[in-house]
Amino acid sequence: MKTVRILKLFLAVFLVPVLFSCEKEDPSVNFDVTTIDMEPGGGSHTVSLRTNYDWTATTSDLWLEVFPTSGKKGTVTLTIKAVANDKGRSRRGRLNISCRELTRAVNVIQPPVLPQSLIVKHGNGSYTAPYLTGSSVTGIVKWGDGAEETYIGGLKHTYSSAGNYTLEINAAGANSFKVPSLVGVTEIDFLDF
Repeated sequence: MKTVRILKLFLAVFLVPVLFSCEKEDPSVNFDVTTIDMEPGGGSHTVSLRTNYDWTATTSDLWLEVFPTSGKKGTVTLTIKAVANDKGRSRRGRLNISCRELTRAVNVIQPPVLPQSLIVKHGNGSYTAPYLTGSSVTGIVKWGDGAEETYIGGLKHTYSSAGNYTLEINAAGANSFKVPSLVGVTEIDFLDF
């Protein structure tokens, strides 16, 4: 009988704590930020992630990428990348982390690339549009006589007659420009650059 009591006491003192220590803890996911503000032209940001179980990372949209896409428990730095937002409006996405049955997200906000405007006033019978440089320059050239064309470097326009014209280029992705000639130019407005 004494042996049975000692055995019960042994079980209570040593085995019960072992049984409770085997109980699994709830999954947890913690970030160092709740929102990422991406640049209009794209780029990358880092996010510190801490989990207590293995995890997987996904993004909500094709314009976002995350590296790495999975990992072991602990603390890791994730890199989230976005392409340029040429859609003309702000967009939102999410970085999602799944850790067992728990999913947490970081919001990603990216404003649009605003088109730059370059205006050249001149009095020529023909004119070559300024050269714009930058990453993936896209835009429209308004020649000032009702004609419009999709922008390409070195685009030239001949007017029906000489006069005073206002050439306007609205382009996204440009970060600099070069005017091929100042002959006949009376004004250049490049405040958007």
